[in-house]
Amino acid sequence: MKLILRLLLLLLFAHCGWAQKSVSHLNEFTAKPLAQALKIFEQQFDVRYSYADSLVLNQKLNLPKAEYTLEQIHQAVAQQTHLKITSIDGHYFALSSSAEEPLLQEQLQEVLIDCFLSKGIKKSNNQIQLFPQKIEALPGVTDTDIMLSLQQLPGVKSPNETASGLYVRGGSFDQNLILWDGIRMYHPGHLYGMISAFNPNIPQTVNYQNKGTDARYGERLSSLISIQSTDKISDKTTASAGINALNADAYVQTPLVKNKLGLQLAGRKSYTQWLQTPTFNSLADKVFQNTQFKDFSDRNKFGFEDFTAKLNYRPSDKADFSATALWIDNQLDFNTLDKSITQNQKMNISNQGYSFIWNQKYSNRFSQRVLLHYSGFVFSYRKTKFPTTSTFEQFEKRNRVTDSGLEINWNFKANEPLGFEAGYQLSGYDISHSFNSLNQDINIQLDQKQGFNRTHTFYVAAKYEFKKWLFQTGLRYSRFSVLTSENWEPRLFIQRKLASSLTWQGSYEQKSQLVSQVRESIVNDLSLENYVWVLGDNQVYPLQKSQQYTSGLIYKTGSWVFDADFYYKTATGLTSLTFGFLNPFDLGTHQGQSFTKGIDVLIQKNTRLGRIWMTYSYQDSQNRFDGVNDEQYFPTNADIKHAFSLSFFRKWNRFSLTGGWFWHTGKPYSELDSNNKVTGFNTQRLPAYHRFDVSGIYEFAHSKKWSAKTGFSIYNLYNRKSLLAREYERQYATAGSLNTTAYKLQEYYSLGFTPNVFVRFQF
Repeated sequence: MKLILRLLLLLLFAHCGWAQKSVSHLNEFTAKPLAQALKIFEQQFDVRYSYADSLVLNQKLNLPKAEYTLEQIHQAVAQQTHLKITSIDGHYFALSSSAEEPLLQEQLQEVLIDCFLSKGIKKSNNQIQLFPQKIEALPGVTDTDIMLSLQQLPGVKSPNETASGLYVRGGSFDQNLILWDGIRMYHPGHLYGMISAFNPNIPQTVNYQNKGTDARYGERLSSLISIQSTDKISDKTTASAGINALNADAYVQTPLVKNKLGLQLAGRKSYTQWLQTPTFNSLADKVFQNTQFKDFSDRNKFGFEDFTAKLNYRPSDKADFSATALWIDNQLDFNTLDKSITQNQKMNISNQGYSFIWNQKYSNRFSQRVLLHYSGFVFSYRKTKFPTTSTFEQFEKRNRVTDSGLEINWNFKANEPLGFEAGYQLSGYDISHSFNSLNQDINIQLDQKQGFNRTHTFYVAAKYEFKKWLFQTGLRYSRFSVLTSENWEPRLFIQRKLASSLTWQGSYEQKSQLVSQVRESIVNDLSLENYVWVLGDNQVYPLQKSQQYTSGLIYKTGSWVFDADFYYKTATGLTSLTFGFLNPFDLGTHQGQSFTKGIDVLIQKNTRLGRIWMTYSYQDSQNRFDGVNDEQYFPTNADIKHAFSLSFFRKWNRFSLTGGWFWHTGKPYSELDSNNKVTGFNTQRLPAYHRFDVSGIYEFAHSKKWSAKTGFSIYNLYNRKSLLAREYERQYATAGSLNTTAYKLQEYYSLGFTPNVFVRFQF
């Protein structure tokens, strides 16, 4: 720890002068595509360029045979293409049209792999970037669903086969920090997690980090998924619209004041309330298995919708403002009649959010970013029985999260290789949940809790490049009012270029989490939604903390990519409920800790005919709780030892096809004997899981004014029903039987053969 702190101080306060040597290289080009020429210059001069693909499309470069310095090359590019090349730090450069001045807030990331699985997915230093509108077809993914696309990456798993239930390196799904324009998301899924709640047809960038996380990000133990919608102010009105087997959507971007003020509007809404397609029926069969929700119709409805609006304002080349609003909603209204007893169940899950961002560039070295954010999550479930016309029995569950805050961030470049970042964050939480059982005579409060917290956070970070080395380091300090305690989180990421095609990466990080999801002790009729958000209290739910060490190699040539990353991760402050472990015999809460060790591997081959890739992940994830299993370690509920995938992509003119086979070992589970005693904690394993997915896209129209494409996806082509989970649910017949110890074995199976189609138009 002392060594890490010393290195932090050294990098934060060191000041090294460095100047790029004035070197020249022999070049000769005749009508060379600019994109290809830029890649050559990157290799020759050890620099990096960032640009929109549309800027360099159809651009050619001519150079007579001669020795050229980098400055001379940039002059030739500017003269022949009328593009402007802006220096970020002498090593990174941004290309823009000569009429625009890009607002540069931070140093550009070096692109290590510019086609990671697919075009539109890039790996840069300690993060992976997804550009949904540029991503080619991925196996089983319709409309480039963001969360499903992330599951194609090594080390990202969904043991329950949902889009939003991502488990990253032993972390549970609530341990992922998911942001939309700075708004924290608490319900990132539609159809109870089967598709993501983020419209993939909005121009946006997705930044994913699973190691060496930037110091400005905290609040969660596992990964970062930061979604940033475009800040571009279009010079003309553009629109797109599409429909698939679940929903329809539309997007429009229009300038209100030329080059100054722009508006973006997007909406997506399901039509499952009125039409139940085979795609919906297949998803519903999976989601609602072991429940009473069957035979959806006009009377028994399920639907979802999401809407976003964004206003971008750029008063000058040195400042811009944006305001974002987001609304996500899921509704269920179901009626049944059983033995003359009428029953109604209603569920509503919504997540709304708002943010305001101000970027200000004071000089070429100093810039500022201010963020105001608000997120509101509401879960409401009500089950009502009417035994007679004059009596009723009702169960209610509610969960509410209010999350708001302020962040001020400053960036300063001391010199070309050295940059600093610092910031302050103020965040507040108001979180509550309640469970009530009532009838016409009495209201019984089964559980209720409300918590408040205010967190003050300061962070500093530095980035230093020297020859073939890259250092990124940072430190977070937080103080929580609900805990009356403080927390320090050092972060470190190191990268070393060993050869022109070989790069080593290593990282260390500490993280903490105050807000988490716990599994409710009162089981309702929908097993996928029996979790509630709670606030740490230093009693039942302490502050969770984690440490992670990683070391990996990246090898890339013109046609091969090899990426391997080893990691070791520990977590403390866990409880038997927050970590997703529920001992059905002992409903008490136990304090615990965990460790996860593993390796994530990607091997990719690019050929003239297409692309093929393989991913493999090994994971050993175990936990230990006081008073459980003789305090010995045992596998976590989501421990998947081995996961393997093999995929391909092929394109013929306007048609592209992709397929992938996915396999992993089964999850562990515990067994009960006839006396409801646990015979062994997660000592048994489910059978192995596997499926084969395909997807295809055909672009049937493409012109300057409009374009159109259609496509299909088939999830689980050979319709294998794998056993996903085996759980014991405690049975509560009435409020008076809460002390009984009756359990029911529930088995949950995977999604069957699920086709989907889409059509999309862009104007």
